[in-house]
Amino acid sequence: MKRMLAAAAMAGILLCGCGPSAREPDHLALVRVLGVDGAGPVTLTGVCGGANQTDISRGVCRDETFGLAREQLPWSSREELSLTSVGYLLIGKDADLLAVLFAVLEDQELGASATVWIASEGAQAALSACEDPATDLELLLRRGMPAPTAAQALAAVCADGEVILPVVTAREGRLSAEGEKLWRVGQ
Repeated sequence: MKRMLAAAAMAGILLCGCGPSAREPDHLALVRVLGVDGAGPVTLTGVCGGANQTDISRGVCRDETFGLAREQLPWSSREELSLTSVGYLLIGKDADLLAVLFAVLEDQELGASATVWIASEGAQAALSACEDPATDLELLLRRGMPAPTAAQALAAVCADGEVILPVVTAREGRLSAEGEKLWRVGQ
């Protein structure tokens, strides 16, 4: 009897590991990189893929404010885009960084833990020229390029009036480090 119970327990443990894994609903793509250009109107570019997502979906929308453009972004691609997995914010030089940081921190789906980067040629241009920006930015982080989170960047701006952000550019289909930029309030 004990052998049968042990065998049943082992079978149950093995079957638990073989069950279906959790996955996103069909036709829902997770945005990993969110690009922001302009202070008004604002252009948002969402790029999915990387980190176990093979399909690199992209969506672009434009509206008068970050909030209005953000509302449209989920439906700007051939599949619905989800903003719950944004890990990287790529900011164009013409964007209102302070307004973007406040908007990101106020948004329940966007995370305060997303790292903040500056795109030298603009976010949409950089993301359009890059095959897999999430993987490229992850590689830059692993190579030691510091990038503050949205919460850290906003805290630095509120406390010191400035923040140092990494600058990237698209080269040969990849995002590459270009240096750092000191961003000050009023820029």
